[in-house]
Amino acid sequence: MKTLVILNEKGGVGKTTLSLHGAWFFAERYRTLVLDLDQQANLSFTLEANLSGVDAVSLFNEPTKVPRTGQFTVAGATPELFDAERAEESAIGTFRESMKINADDYDFCIIDTPPLLGLRTFAALLSADAVLAPIELGDYSITGVQRLLQAIKGVSQHYGRDEPNFLGLLASKFDRRSPRERALFEGLAEEIGGLLFPGVVGKRDVYARTASERIPVWQMKGPSARDAGEEIRGVFAKVEKMMELSHG
Repeated sequence: MKTLVILNEKGGVGKTTLSLHGAWFFAERYRTLVLDLDQQANLSFTLEANLSGVDAVSLFNEPTKVPRTGQFTVAGATPELFDAERAEESAIGTFRESMKINADDYDFCIIDTPPLLGLRTFAALLSADAVLAPIELGDYSITGVQRLLQAIKGVSQHYGRDEPNFLGLLASKFDRRSPRERALFEGLAEEIGGLLFPGVVGKRDVYARTASERIPVWQMKGPSARDAGEEIRGVFAKVEKMMELSHG
């Protein structure tokens, strides 16, 4: 099982939208486990039909298997996840054990993390093969990115494991029609081009419909949905290649 963590310590940058569409995309080809570690539970609400009956917080409490419910299984978020943030550090090891005992049942895992660098995020990072960080260009700061990268490196060093593959900063909610946004993107590419993911997720109203319609944008009607679908599927096709996933 290979694991992708969607990470940013800021809220409102499109993490859940990205996690949702990643789950839908990879479930087409792989036995997919989705972990919602954000107590706001927006991802769990949208994917309610795919909930396993095992809450994500259980993976911190004791080594826990998440029974498959089909090609696509969700361990959902509950308010108790906030209590896990204040748990003993040993809860991180318990989460890692939970991930290990699920590894044979799934090909791919995607983890939606809370908007803070705390115990849940550190636990996710220690199980990650790769990390993708969506950012809004208007809120971008080099200090925030450095803190993010230092967290990834620091957690890995502390627990004596190799760092996960940082796939890059993904420009999210990117408004191509805005001269300011285009200028910000070009400036960012010059400043830290090597850290930029080779793709963007545009600012499109159609993404807001995923929560109510509970389907990916590429299954919706209309040219905007079609364009959004091609765009975000392109992002995950690159993720698939960068993570060297193969469908047997």
